[in-house]
Amino acid sequence: MPLSIINIARNSLKFTSAKAVAALAGLGVTLYAGTVLLPEEYGAYGLLSLWLTYVILAAPGIYTAASREIPVLLGKGQEKEALKVQNISISAELLCTIVPAAFVTGFSFFYTETVMRTGLLIIAASYVTVRLSSMWAYINFTRERFNKVAVGNFITALVSPAIVFATLHWLKVYALVIGPLAAYIVLVIYYFTRGSIDFRFTLDRREVIRLFKIGIVLQGLAIVFMAYRMVDRTVIASALSREQLGLYVFAAGFLAYALSFFEDFARVLQPVLWRHASTAASVSDGFKDTRRIAVYLALGTAVLIPLAQLVFILIATLVTKKYAGSISVFNVLSYNLYLMAIAIIPTLILNSSLVNKQKLTLLFYAIGLVVSVGLDILVVRLDYGVTGIAWVTIGTQGIVTLILYYLIKKYIFDTAAEFSRFVILLALPFLASFPFYFLHVYLDEAITSLWAFACISLAAQIAMWALVISIFYRDYVSASQFRFVIHEIRAALPGSRHNPIA
Repeated sequence: MPLSIINIARNSLKFTSAKAVAALAGLGVTLYAGTVLLPEEYGAYGLLSLWLTYVILAAPGIYTAASREIPVLLGKGQEKEALKVQNISISAELLCTIVPAAFVTGFSFFYTETVMRTGLLIIAASYVTVRLSSMWAYINFTRERFNKVAVGNFITALVSPAIVFATLHWLKVYALVIGPLAAYIVLVIYYFTRGSIDFRFTLDRREVIRLFKIGIVLQGLAIVFMAYRMVDRTVIASALSREQLGLYVFAAGFLAYALSFFEDFARVLQPVLWRHASTAASVSDGFKDTRRIAVYLALGTAVLIPLAQLVFILIATLVTKKYAGSISVFNVLSYNLYLMAIAIIPTLILNSSLVNKQKLTLLFYAIGLVVSVGLDILVVRLDYGVTGIAWVTIGTQGIVTLILYYLIKKYIFDTAAEFSRFVILLALPFLASFPFYFLHVYLDEAITSLWAFACISLAAQIAMWALVISIFYRDYVSASQFRFVIHEIRAALPGSRHNPIA
């Protein structure tokens, strides 16, 4: 049976709706923070966020390895084996949270700035709660208890911004880190009381070593991948002013909201795809449905890019005027929405236990990281600033994404000609979205009225996508496709006589 994109999208919609609430609330927080905090203060928050991001990656990878095996074991009906792997991996990871938390706590005393010293103590506590909640959430997720995880997402979506709104004017930068900490504390309590995973503290030396040998590569990949995503902010934090960091983090934060919706789709797709592939007759049969999913991701994200640019320009110009300097950064970074979204497919395939080529993913992201560091330092010395760093981010991500697709071609295609046609279908939406960067730069210089700017941009977007879709994507976006989608949605609704999962 082929993978149902609608079924995956329907389940991801439970998380997307939570993310929509989080995005709206987070957008409100960001806008409010933009009126209360100076770019330098927002830069301090960006530095604290970097600390949390990196310390979360300080794990041995035992649980990461287990998270790849558990869906396959459940797919084969081996419930006891899956529970054993779950408990051993979580027990080992819990012991390993002590050192990073202690390190962050100790390092906080090396800062002379009160905001960084106190902020790092809050980050240490946040790290522990994030690790606990994420492990419990993933097990519920893997067992397809999507409603429970969706409720958990709503908790973080509502609690964190509520606390930030209530305390920002009083606590300033501290509010931006206290809000998430409070939300994760509530989330841990929720999972412990409502999301039981039958956890029992269990240690098995041989099993821990086995999982560690697999997980260290996967965790290395996670570290390199996140370092790759954060290298731009890291270089800015070390080489440019706190104000420049604040402008960059402000722009990147808006992009993160948009990208999170596609990441939710990937989270649902991962266990479903791996379980589906494990029961297929061959590897190619197991992953062939990802071709169509990749095209939809490419088309959907490319359509969003110029729209996101327009929205950000309006917000930065009308609301958060102190951050108008981040417009040029966002216009460049917005293309990462496409590049990172379509990279989801080859990453899932290469990292699956069936293909087991995660070392290749690690290798090329590591190469991309090294190249990014070198080019970022170069553009800083050439005085191209944060916009130059944004271009480096887009360029290196584009190269890595292309390489990843080349690596999976034999797992989803039979001939080179098929792969070539597929690459063209993936690339066309990106190429169609790229002229809008130059259009927006031109309109900004030529037109003084923001509303005229918006009307011209929207008209150009509608014309462009109508032309591109009607010529190249009629098989993907057509009346017959819409009828099929509507039929599948109806079949998936609760109470339907044709509900395939009822």
